[in-house]
Amino acid sequence: MSRFTLLAAAVLALLPNAAQSQLAWETPRMLGPNSPGGLAVHWLQAETLPGDGEGIMATWQFPGLPEGVFLRGGAGTGANDESAAFGGIDVRTRIADSRAGQPLDIAWIAGAGVGVGDYLLATVPVGLTAGHTWASGSVWFSPYIGVGIAMDYRRELNDESDVPDDEFDVYPTADLGVDLSLDPGRRFVLRAAASLGDRQAIALGLAIQGGR
Repeated sequence: MSRFTLLAAAVLALLPNAAQSQLAWETPRMLGPNSPGGLAVHWLQAETLPGDGEGIMATWQFPGLPEGVFLRGGAGTGANDESAAFGGIDVRTRIADSRAGQPLDIAWIAGAGVGVGDYLLATVPVGLTAGHTWASGSVWFSPYIGVGIAMDYRRELNDESDVPDDEFDVYPTADLGVDLSLDPGRRFVLRAAASLGDRQAIALGLAIQGGR
């Protein structure tokens, strides 16, 4: 676990301050290399801007989707206490498995989606996620960390939209997360994740039919 702590500290030291955004669709990413599929529902606390509030987020990997492709959507309170909704698609591709001398599973992650509230925020995130899984009896424990960038495009929805000055921006991103199951078949998986730095958000939830 010390490797996760050191990497997270290094990433946070590089992140700038005071991002301008609203309810970003991709935060937190909630994509570890071993994170479950199925349907998951999460409570979300967004803190990208002062005034961001609570929301509900769902992720779904239904049978018709290719392996590693997830849908997500939700709604809550965004910047300026505006009601906000969001949706997008996540893609995860495994690039390395843990083995002797290399304890981490590693995956490439990307996506595309939009958040609509006080203004329109379209985001394309790209990055890497790494983690390790421990299993003993009915206990399955899988912490992970993710790093990458988020490319934002903002557009006003009406004359009253409070759009930041910069139409395009690129931000470094960092996430920590953990998946935990006490079910031998992993049909139910408890999920928790946090986005760090400027794109702060916390999510807690439950994945159903998570074992694949």
